[in-house]
Amino acid sequence: VGAPARVGLVAPIDVVVPPGNTGLDPSQTSFFQVLNIPTKINKGTVEIITPVELIKKGDKVGSSEAALLAKG
Repeated sequence: VGAPARVGLVAPIDVVVPPGNTGLDPSQTSFFQVLNIPTKINKGTVEIITPVELIKKGDKVGSSEAALLAKG
């Protein structure tokens, strides 16, 4: 089992966020916009439209990326 992403650590693997319903409130859409993740509102929750490569292997984890992964 991998460890949670922490700010400033180097990613050992590519991290891809799959499409699908997040279960998060529509007020969270700006959070996804900051990370350039395409979303839509579906049945009152945020849905990710397409897969997104959030972090590439060897890149440092940013605060927004770590926060998103902590929500999952």
